[in-house]
Amino acid sequence: MRHLLSPRARRDADRGGPILEFAAVLPILLLTVVVAFEAFISFVAIERLESAARAGAREGTEEAAHQALPSWLDEATVTSGTNDSDGFYVEVSHSLPIVFSVDLNVTLTRRVDMPNM
Repeated sequence: MRHLLSPRARRDADRGGPILEFAAVLPILLLTVVVAFEAFISFVAIERLESAARAGAREGTEEAAHQALPSWLDEATVTSGTNDSDGFYVEVSHSLPIVFSVDLNVTLTRRVDMPNM
């Protein structure tokens, strides 16, 4: 069976296919990278809030919690008081840090309770 097109004609007919495939996959790839980056930033924020709450509960002051926060979480709300077992608690809250402009209205909150020693 003979091919209708010569090898050169077949190669020329396929020109531009890979760039079209790349153009179709690029938005999905970029969306995946952005979602992964946002998830990473969210997990880092949760870890930093937890760390600040622990520092504040360990020292027994809200000021220690504020000092333990990184500068990009300066607007965090820190509350403290006595818990049910006459110990001390510190709660640190901050809205979900989104790098790209999407308003999700999600608040991250971490609370640490220290027993009465």
